Amino acid sequence: MSDALKYGMSGEAVTDLQRRLNCSGPSRLPALDADGNFGVTTLGRVMEFQYLRHLQADGVCGPLTFGPLKPACDAPLQPAGRCILVDLINGVLYAFEDGNQFMKSAPIHGGAPEDPSAMGVFPMSSRRLRHHTSSKFPTPPDNMEFAMFYNGAQAIHRGNPGKPSHGCIHVGYPDIEKLFDWAGSNDILVIVAKQ
Repeated sequence: MSDALKYGMSGEAVTDLQRRLNCSGPSRLPALDADGNFGVTTLGRVMEFQYLRHLQADGVCGPLTFGPLKPACDAPLQPAGRCILVDLINGVLYAFEDGNQFMKSAPIHGGAPEDPSAMGVFPMSSRRLRHHTSSKFPTPPDNMEFAMFYNGAQAIHRGNPGKPSHGCIHVGYPDIEKLFDWAGSNDILVIVAKQ
């Protein structure tokens, strides 16, 4: 493969990538439709694959990523585990369990350009706070309700989904409470996808 494949591309090379990803487990995300369109779910699957193989999880499929992919197969591996896919390209958050969609929340918002949400794959921290006030931005109090931390001080929390955060992910109510109650396990991967 000479050219890297990335978000927004389409064609037979993307179809081949999708088929290979479906056979190169493990994965917590749904099996891909081999439709030849490199969309957000394909981006998330590439990032997850890179993360699990200790590669840079940038979502770009070049030779280092493509090399360890298994050949396409007739029986895709079944997804297992929980995963949150934060789609900052389209402003949507998905939660999956064993490859099945548990919830979809839109709109959501990530960090402002001067304080962006990190892109990558992160294990969910065991630090979860139903009521929390940011130490960096303490006004108003309790401004990070239902905070689920995933990358140091970055968290998915209740916030105005129409306004940027300070590096976190804003999810509106009542979706954030539903997600908080579901995400009680610390075996969740958070995949933040953006351009």
